[in-house]
Amino acid sequence: ICPPIPRSSVSPLLLIRDSLFSNIFLEDGPKLKNLNGVLINTFEGLEAEALHALNGGKVTFNDGFGLPPVFPVGPFVPCEFEKLQGDDDRDQLRNWLDDQHDGSVVNVSFGSRTALSGDQIREVGDGLVKSGFRFLWVVKEKLVEPEEEEEGNLVIGHDLVEKLKGRGLVVKSWVEQGEILGHRAVGGFVSHCGWNSVVEAAWHGVRVLAWPQQSDQKINAEVCGLGFWAKTWPWGGGENDKVVVNGEEIGDKIKELMQSEALRVQAARIEQEAKKTAEVGGCRGKMLKRLIDEWRKN
Repeated sequence: ICPPIPRSSVSPLLLIRDSLFSNIFLEDGPKLKNLNGVLINTFEGLEAEALHALNGGKVTFNDGFGLPPVFPVGPFVPCEFEKLQGDDDRDQLRNWLDDQHDGSVVNVSFGSRTALSGDQIREVGDGLVKSGFRFLWVVKEKLVEPEEEEEGNLVIGHDLVEKLKGRGLVVKSWVEQGEILGHRAVGGFVSHCGWNSVVEAAWHGVRVLAWPQQSDQKINAEVCGLGFWAKTWPWGGGENDKVVVNGEEIGDKIKELMQSEALRVQAARIEQEAKKTAEVGGCRGKMLKRLIDEWRKN
């Protein structure tokens, strides 16, 4: 039985009856029963229970109609021709990672649509220092609240910048996250748990410290099985969105993540499932064949 989704994990926008977001769900949701199928970027090894529920008649509409077939056609990973050509910033990043020990680096990124306050960014930096682990921290300008937009060093704080020197790498531009997570030096990921990030972490077998910020991210954190979720930490859009998590607590959680052998083994198991799914003759290929056969019938 799939566990119920608590109200606290539902996006605040969905709880506002007349919001654009909730209206889209209310209008488009019933249309699902008119479709021949739904394609999802996931795989059995990651969400077997949910997929069995969706395809087993356990989800129905008020009128008794069930969902169309759900096709798990993931995990999606970049094709070789989609990967960017080398540039100076990318080469510097790769060279820095090449110099680190296997599994010793924490990758920190909250995606491209999440805004953190300047105070919280400084506490994240302090937590990275206190954790004692090397880190690659992606701090994009978009991640700063509009009223606090400053140069990256000012947002982080000059004192913290000095502490960070020699301990890690702070990147302020876009990076190829999948390439970073796939590097042998990366052993942990502090993430907002956007679904693309979850799938990339699963593909590369990287442990995750989940810190959901918005949308479906709490639900993603609940089901991904790659690490753990600090459930007392606030997320955007709620009553606690101005609460700041202190650096000491962040540092302790990062230590817990990086030192857990059980989490490392669990993430490695999910990676094996992902690779097995994507290989020739694997579940993904079979699912795509089934999908094409369905199209031919119709």
